[in-house]
Amino acid sequence: MEVVQASACEVEQAPRAFRGAWPRATNTWLLILLAGLIPLVGRAVLIPVLGIPKPAIQDEFAYLLAADTFASGRLTNPTHPMAEHFETLQELFHPTYASKYPPLSSLAMAFGQKLFGEPWIGVWLGMGVLCATLCWSLLGWLPRAWALAGTLIAILRIGIVSYWTETYWGGSWAAIGGALVIGAVPRLIRRPRAATALALAAGLGILANTRPYEGLLLAVACLGYLTLALVRRRIGFGRLTRSVILPMAALLAPVFAWMGYYNYRVTGRALEMPYMAYDKQYTVWSPFLWQTQRRPAPAYSNSVTRDFWLVAVESEYQFARNHLLKTHVSDLLGMARFFLGWPIVLSMLAFAVPLSKNPKARRAFLLCTVFYAGCAMDARLFPHYAAPATALVYVLAAYALRTGWRHSPGSPGERRMLAGGVVALFVVTTAVGLFTPKNRFYFSATDYHVKAKRAHAEDRLLHEPGQHLVLVQYGPHHDPWEELVYNPADIDGSRIVWAHSLGSEKDSELIHYYGNRDVWLLEEDGEVKLKRYFD
Repeated sequence: MEVVQASACEVEQAPRAFRGAWPRATNTWLLILLAGLIPLVGRAVLIPVLGIPKPAIQDEFAYLLAADTFASGRLTNPTHPMAEHFETLQELFHPTYASKYPPLSSLAMAFGQKLFGEPWIGVWLGMGVLCATLCWSLLGWLPRAWALAGTLIAILRIGIVSYWTETYWGGSWAAIGGALVIGAVPRLIRRPRAATALALAAGLGILANTRPYEGLLLAVACLGYLTLALVRRRIGFGRLTRSVILPMAALLAPVFAWMGYYNYRVTGRALEMPYMAYDKQYTVWSPFLWQTQRRPAPAYSNSVTRDFWLVAVESEYQFARNHLLKTHVSDLLGMARFFLGWPIVLSMLAFAVPLSKNPKARRAFLLCTVFYAGCAMDARLFPHYAAPATALVYVLAAYALRTGWRHSPGSPGERRMLAGGVVALFVVTTAVGLFTPKNRFYFSATDYHVKAKRAHAEDRLLHEPGQHLVLVQYGPHHDPWEELVYNPADIDGSRIVWAHSLGSEKDSELIHYYGNRDVWLLEEDGEVKLKRYFD
């Protein structure tokens, strides 16, 4: 991969704070390494305060199921003979028992589970890889000092503590794939090289195995821009074939072959992803706005799954479709808060006019716009959905800071004071934002009801001798989004087995199947009550 060296002119244009540090960071690869180490060390230092995150959201349990499956040396699991008791949200049970999500994020967590006994280690390491990759990506677009500024924004905003580090459903690996693609494009335009082409291919492979739809949008935008730029440069087809096309094909061919094999093992069809198989079996509404017809409801095995898809999700999708502008504005504001924070956003708006005169900033903005236009076809847009374009967000933020430094009124001393004020405000608002009610679950499981409910029951059962079967029974006040029935890959080998209560006759069959286990009844109706089943 090509490393971009900064010229003396570029160094001179940087703020004094970065110029003073320049001699200590002359090795670009050392700079990239440091960008990856800072968030790792920062979050490791916080382990005594934050601990290891506990899963709470249904998606997290699905990713962890895949991680446990991969760590066990399997790609998927056989369907359990009592599957209707275990059928739950975001997981396939037919034709095999597996997560519906693409596998790469879970493979990283499986690495953490297998080597260190803790899947979160994979999440933690992934964030370090992301910040290092973002630094490399920004170096392809910006002078080194401003690439460093954009990287530091990312580290402080999402790299040390964010929902991408504190949950198991964040967007780190999709962002890594996007950063490789985004960073490779300007390098290939300047000089087509096999190493850079391999980075581009690796990014495409990662996107295909993390967020396929949004990854495809980014790939179309970036490859289209790259193709037009190379045509304008009149680079010979033979050189492009040797330097770009053949290296990419050599890497992507086995990647897509493996994807087909994985799909075949999970769904029985090489071209049917687990996500597609899950949608066919459970969903009635497509998240895409162009599909306006409600599909016929399938025969659900339990009322929990039925209420989730026919009541909770249908209500949310209908609201999003009926209030499209309001929903998208809200989602955009949420992403702005997540990726940048208001001081940086306001700085970008304040210098939008001079920023628009920068050709590279215009190209980055155009790529962002094309990407968003495709993402807007989804009824909702969360930060991990937009993860493939993460590097573009920080490219634009860094260009905005660079433009602000050049075009701010006043003397150099006044510009330094203004820059210092923006930095201070950014740091303070980022730190304070961690303690908002929405983010309190970072610091305490009791602040996130699903964690507290499940963790309370688990803690009690782990202090009881033997193996346990927990039959979960929901009351009329149960929130359909708060599912408690999730199990690891080897259900029968688990010390605690969680199952839905489906009525006395079917429950008796399950109890008979697990004849050597203590049986418990967990009643959840806003509050949790755990008692022995036969009391």
